[in-house]
Amino acid sequence: MTSPNESPDPIPAGRPSSFDDWLQAFKEQVSFFTGVRLVTDAPRWPLAEVLPVLPFVGAAVGLAAGLVFGVVRGIEGPSWLAAVLAVGAAVLLTRALHEDGLADTADGLGPHALEPPRRLEIMRDSRNGTFGVLALALSVLIKVACLAQFSGGTGLVVLIAAHALSRAVLAYPLLAYSSVRQDGLGAQAGKPTDNDVWLAIGVGAALAFVLLVGKGLGAAILAPVAAVAVTWFASRWIAERIGGYTGDTLGAIQQMAELAFLVVAALLIAH
Repeated sequence: MTSPNESPDPIPAGRPSSFDDWLQAFKEQVSFFTGVRLVTDAPRWPLAEVLPVLPFVGAAVGLAAGLVFGVVRGIEGPSWLAAVLAVGAAVLLTRALHEDGLADTADGLGPHALEPPRRLEIMRDSRNGTFGVLALALSVLIKVACLAQFSGGTGLVVLIAAHALSRAVLAYPLLAYSSVRQDGLGAQAGKPTDNDVWLAIGVGAALAFVLLVGKGLGAAILAPVAAVAVTWFASRWIAERIGGYTGDTLGAIQQMAELAFLVVAALLIAH
């Protein structure tokens, strides 16, 4: 749930300083967050230094899923089939990275009366338990149910907006909390600056607003607000139970923010 594995080569200090640097950073994060390999060299920047690229990485994932949805709806395919294929396309494109985090987080945080070390131990177990399976099933069902009511064009813009903002809000727990492990993906992200965090979230929210405003002002405002609110609550709730964040919990937060966005959009957009 962070940038790719660290390189033996030294990582440049500070943020990217030119357009070419930012393009390289975007390619690095696309190569990590999806199965598309745009770069083969080791990463040059940790995630905390390149947070503003997150909404664009998410938008690219949403565009791919939205095109699948739009094409199926455009050829008069059933709405539920278009929704299933769009959700499946996003899962395949991202290698179920965030879904895996959701399942592991649900397994670790679902049971009552466990100490943080035991929760972290469960989250590192590759086997899915009852809470993880239920979380994945409910997540997919909610996404399909939300998307199934949309026309092809509406589904396209909603998916781009939802994926863009739900990636952007991952910046918040990186700023507000610390990694609970010294190893693993979460520990490699680094500590971002306030400005980069709010820039990433602001870009994601602005992109979502612009995409949805044609579908209704209420949806354009409330869907992003819901995603940000869920991110704040989930980050705080998770930190209270394990003392911070992990790569798995970042994936779970992305999924919860995406679900909140889709639910509000589905409730407020007519078609």
